[in-house]
Order: sequence, then structure tokens, then C-alpha cells
Amino acid sequence: MQQPVLSLSSPKMSTRTVVYMAMFMVFSVILSRFSFGNTWLQISPAFLATVLMGYYLGPWWGAVDAAFADQFKTILFSPGSNFPGFTLTAAVAAILYGLFLHERKVSLVRTIIPFVLVMVIANIFLNTLWLNIMGTPWQGIIGVRTVKNLIELPINVALGYAVLKTVERVKPHIAF
Repeated sequence: MQQPVLSLSSPKMSTRTVVYMAMFMVFSVILSRFSFGNTWLQISPAFLATVLMGYYLGPWWGAVDAAFADQFKTILFSPGSNFPGFTLTAAVAAILYGLFLHERKVSLVRTIIPFVLVMVIANIFLNTLWLNIMGTPWQGIIGVRTVKNLIELPINVALGYAVLKTVERVKPHIAF
């Protein structure tokens, strides 16, 4: 019997799941410190933590973990500048990664699809919407943000695919 295309499951909540959630949250915080750019155009490897949240925790716990990680980073590094839209974007990205990657064999096509969806839905549409709501006119940034995401997409897919293939090999050796 063939597996469905999307995974709607997440692991049962256990101490081990909470430990993984904390580990991915810390991983996200550490990777986000390597970002550069201005407030409306940033480049960061923190997406890898969100990919792993979706891969290991599924769409639902991955979304919770991504939202907590986003809030934790805001509290640590940008106190007073919390905007819940960006937290929603982080959760949506984890849901998309989890839907396509959780409990599925890693393939290039299965990796490309969620990366493209995250780029279009989360990075270009939602984040530009939040920046517009916060006072940055979308007409002035949508082109630059789209070009940045199109340039970044093959790099992110290559890094994500390499990381996912590596953890796919390691996953049988760790109890989850």
C-alpha cells in the first residue's frame, strides 16, 4: 500500500518529544544568531532548525515548537518588538515542512515542494504582509524580497536536502 503524499501525524507527546522540541528550539536560536541583513531582508541558516522540527516532530508539534522558538528569540534578542504575525509565519513554515517530510522517505522532489511552498506562502506573502501592517509599504519591498527568495531557494534546498539525507541515515540509530 502506498503512503499518502502528506503526513498529518505527529509523535505522541512524551518526555523524549519535549526534549527534542527543546533541542530544536535551541538549535533555532543558535542558527538565528548567524543572520545578516536589515529588518526587511535577512539571510539566516535558522530555516534548517524549522526543517528538522517538521521532519522529526510532524506538522503540529513542529508548528508549536517553531512558534515557541520564534517567541523565545524575540524575548532574548528583540524585547519590546514582538509582532505575532512572524510567529504565525514560523508555525506555517513548520507545518508545511512537517506535512511533506515527517515519516516520509527523503527525496529531492519531496524536499523541493515544501521549500517552494514556504518561500511563496511564508517568506514572500505572509512576511511581506506583516511588514506592510507594521508600516513598510509592500510595493517597495516585494520585488527585492522575491528576488532574494528566488536566489536563496536553490541554496536552501541543497542545504536542506543534505541535512535531511544525513539525519535520515542517523534516525534509525536514535530512539524517537
